[in-house]
Amino acid sequence: MAKKPTLLTTTLWDFPSQQYGDEQQGDKNYRGATPAYILWNLLQRYTRPSDLVIDPMAGSGTTLDVARELGRRALGYDLQPTRPDIFRCDARKLPLQDEKAAFVFIDPPYSTHLEYSDDPRCIGKLDAQHREYYEAMEQVVAEVDRILRPGRHMALYVSDSFQKGKPFCPIGFDLFAIMRQRFEPVDIIAVTRRNKNLEKGNWHAAAVEGNYFLRGFNYLFIMRKPEAKVRDKRGAAAPRTSAAPAKDAPNRPVRHSIERGPGHAGPGRAPGRKPGGFKPSGRKPER
Repeated sequence: MAKKPTLLTTTLWDFPSQQYGDEQQGDKNYRGATPAYILWNLLQRYTRPSDLVIDPMAGSGTTLDVARELGRRALGYDLQPTRPDIFRCDARKLPLQDEKAAFVFIDPPYSTHLEYSDDPRCIGKLDAQHREYYEAMEQVVAEVDRILRPGRHMALYVSDSFQKGKPFCPIGFDLFAIMRQRFEPVDIIAVTRRNKNLEKGNWHAAAVEGNYFLRGFNYLFIMRKPEAKVRDKRGAAAPRTSAAPAKDAPNRPVRHSIERGPGHAGPGRAPGRKPGGFKPSGRKPER
């Protein structure tokens, strides 16, 4: 049995496995599966029982399973659904009303390293060497901003990209700059990668011979939507840094309420645990 999770207190996280306990959280054999321990720690700190948690790139459903174990409501969307409770949808056009979510988690493609879907809209088909990848992610971040309630949190889990013969892509820094146009940074966590390829001696030998580095960690960016946002004429939050303002969000589809939406399947509400007095970023817990 994998070790049960505990609340972590430093900005360096390392987990023994993708799943914990006797329960199943997502599919441990899914390529690119998010460690369930990450979701457990985030939801314990930044949500309460019955809060609505959204994962716009749900993959094998790890976010949904952890959220429901903790008594949170959860909706998952993906261009390539892997199970019935994940709804087919582009993360840039979510069928949700404004400011419905209490927490949003995103684990996006890190360039073109994995084949996620045959859908031409898949962001995993966009090379991080090119602007199109970041334009697509700007639209995803804008949609997160739209559905997230003021004063609540979102998190993005991502790795940089390096391929032999190509320039290094600091995806983490670039996506962080995009998110700062709309959100306040709360913290940055480094999560040790447990990729099986990192256990291969020939990979390390090739890295030494080629004088490059293997990706040893992922970024976990934790951000907060301001309580009140000063809007520019285009509806985006006024930038807080010298970087250029984010581009317009894509055209929005007709929304439906959570009460009548496709995800209101009534997930189980297992007894949850309230965050024990934590005050992220020095703020009082949200009311």
